[in-house]
Amino acid sequence: MATYYFKVGTGEPFCENAVTGDDAVAKGQAIKTTNAPGGVESWRMKYNFSDDTVTVFAEGKDEAGAQADKATETADAKAADKTKMDAEAAAAKADA
Repeated sequence: MATYYFKVGTGEPFCENAVTGDDAVAKGQAIKTTNAPGGVESWRMKYNFSDDTVTVFAEGKDEAGAQADKATETADAKAADKTKMDAEAAAAKADA
């Protein structure tokens, strides 16, 4: 396990640098945890305030696998947004 700092309120990664992180903690901008997994890219981590744990996106996969999962997730979200916008546009056109 590694020490890592996460943003207060969002749980997003802040930094792993002790000087910068401790300064942010003192200012109330970050929280320090010692249970972050080592060797994982920061973009994959998120701090859970409710149970003091760190969630890792695509846990058990290497960086390439995690990036592939993220690309798929992003593409799926874009397709869902487009479908929703098309439905809303069609409904607005029907109401006009």
